[in-house]
Amino acid sequence: MMNHKSYPLIVRIHALAYVQTFKNLVKLVDFFRAVFAGFWLGILKRETLLLINKFYYEKNLISYCDEEHNRRGLWNWERKVIDKCFQGCKSLLVSAVGGGREVLGLHQLGYDVDGFDCHPEFVSCANERLKKEGVYTTIQLVPPDQCPIGHKIYDGIIIGWGAYTFIHGREQRIAFLKKLRVQTRAGAPILLSFFDLPENARRFKVIITIGNAIRWMLRRNFLEIGDDLKSTYVHYFTREEIESELNEGGFDLTFYSTFQHGHAVGIASKKSDSMALTHNG
Repeated sequence: MMNHKSYPLIVRIHALAYVQTFKNLVKLVDFFRAVFAGFWLGILKRETLLLINKFYYEKNLISYCDEEHNRRGLWNWERKVIDKCFQGCKSLLVSAVGGGREVLGLHQLGYDVDGFDCHPEFVSCANERLKKEGVYTTIQLVPPDQCPIGHKIYDGIIIGWGAYTFIHGREQRIAFLKKLRVQTRAGAPILLSFFDLPENARRFKVIITIGNAIRWMLRRNFLEIGDDLKSTYVHYFTREEIESELNEGGFDLTFYSTFQHGHAVGIASKKSDSMALTHNG
């Protein structure tokens, strides 16, 4: 391999200039993307973000309902967590089921699974696929960030792949966890997956600086560090956030990993078991 000093000086200058200008371009693009996200997150209301989310999934309906994708079973990291943390569980409740991949995969492992989703197209797709596969369960349609109201108590909860990261706002996420908690017994595991916040969070500071300036003028609740806007709203989490939100939702964090995909497991705490008793009473 030739040493870079063996190249003519003008060639080295041009190469180094390109590398440096490319780095600057990437930083500039990232900055303007942060400005763009901050501006729109400052202006848009929750119902508009929900509509954008609906547009996104309608556009990608084919990929999420793809038969090969939904018959592939659990991802490797999902299977490892299920084997490790869901031992002794029989009945599971799965949120944001999409085309039914998790429900079908869990059924094949012998679990009794119920599920729900907020997108009518996904509910229809999942129910058709499960019926075709001989899985006799019905996926329910519920409003965004809600869960079915029933008296069944589950042995475990799974929040569908990445769905937690799309819930807008800490209070809304904790309220969702509480609704799930009242449908579990004490000691029941909950699995959720998310985008983890990069160590270099400079762009997120730009987002909340611009977004919160606009929200201050509009007298709205402020954005949180980690809020972002891509094809739809997303939130990036730290371990501390995940632990805190699980705790307020009635669960104790027992497992946390960012390997392959950010994911965590909480255990329904005994101190919050009165929530479930109140629900069933």
